[in-house]
Amino acid sequence: ILITILVIVTSIIIIIVLLMTLCQSCRRDHLYYETIGRNTVQLDIDWSKTAFSPGSRDFDTDNQLNGVTVFAFDSTTRQLVTEMPPNANWQTPQLRLPAGTYDLIVINDSRAELPAIHFDTTQPFDLFEAYTDEDTIYTDYPDYLAVSAVRGVSFQPEQQDYYYDMPDSYYHDHISTEISTVQHSVTKKINIRVYVKGMNYCRGMQASYLSGLSKSVNLATMKSGTDKAVYAFNLVNREYLDNTYTEALLTQTFNSFGFSEENIKSGTRFELKLNFVLINNTIYTVTTDVTQQFEEWLEHHTIDLELDLDLNIDIALKVELPPTVDTPDDVGGMIPETIPWNDITQDIIL
Repeated sequence: ILITILVIVTSIIIIIVLLMTLCQSCRRDHLYYETIGRNTVQLDIDWSKTAFSPGSRDFDTDNQLNGVTVFAFDSTTRQLVTEMPPNANWQTPQLRLPAGTYDLIVINDSRAELPAIHFDTTQPFDLFEAYTDEDTIYTDYPDYLAVSAVRGVSFQPEQQDYYYDMPDSYYHDHISTEISTVQHSVTKKINIRVYVKGMNYCRGMQASYLSGLSKSVNLATMKSGTDKAVYAFNLVNREYLDNTYTEALLTQTFNSFGFSEENIKSGTRFELKLNFVLINNTIYTVTTDVTQQFEEWLEHHTIDLELDLDLNIDIALKVELPPTVDTPDDVGGMIPETIPWNDITQDIIL
């Protein structure tokens, strides 16, 4: 009987072990999906101090932002690593770069949309400039340029991630850092206003010139360069101020890279040269030193500049033309070439 009991117990134990073995052999681990995790950096860009903000004085619905371009410099070597393609997300662009630490320059739009501005990508970060090609700038004035500089941005290396369920893609991007930055205008709008007495003696205008303005601007420090250029412009916007048409206001506006505070403090002179074509077909040139107006502008706006406000520079002048006898066009002699007037209509009270 004892032997029979032992046989039965042994059989039961064997059956239990076999059942357990069978159950264990049927269990499988779940498959985990391997992916590559990539960290990205998001820039939160504030445009409120630029003309691209709807509340700005110079906001133009026909010239709105199309995106941003980012230049990435190695923080150690200070050299340009890459110029990232224009990003249409101009408020919160997300950037991804190889592992390392970078200094970034962020500008509005793309280089193709800023044809009059050149960027020297061979320069290190601290000297990175935007500039114009010519020493005398006739029509290719700098386009409106807003910039910010972001230093010491770290990007982490790629890492392997595993997911229980199959993810949508092999690469998995997630925002590791958000950085706030404020764009500032590095171009200045120059408004020329010339009050002319004796407008009835003026047939037209030839090109006018303003010297002393900067040819470039440092994008890391946002300071105008010390190298200078002459900005040429056509003073052809005419608005009569009285019903005798003898007094008029001539105006013109163009963009520039402003002026260097170092230059103006070291004695740089700003000279405005206007070329009037009189009705007797002679050129009447008015050359005026307007340095004092720039000095006063700098003095009055020092606090505003510290606040990085987007400011225009207004230059005003009064000119009285000499009495001149009209010379018929069919009389022999050379007739100076003039630029057609762009008359501004206003109601003159009689």
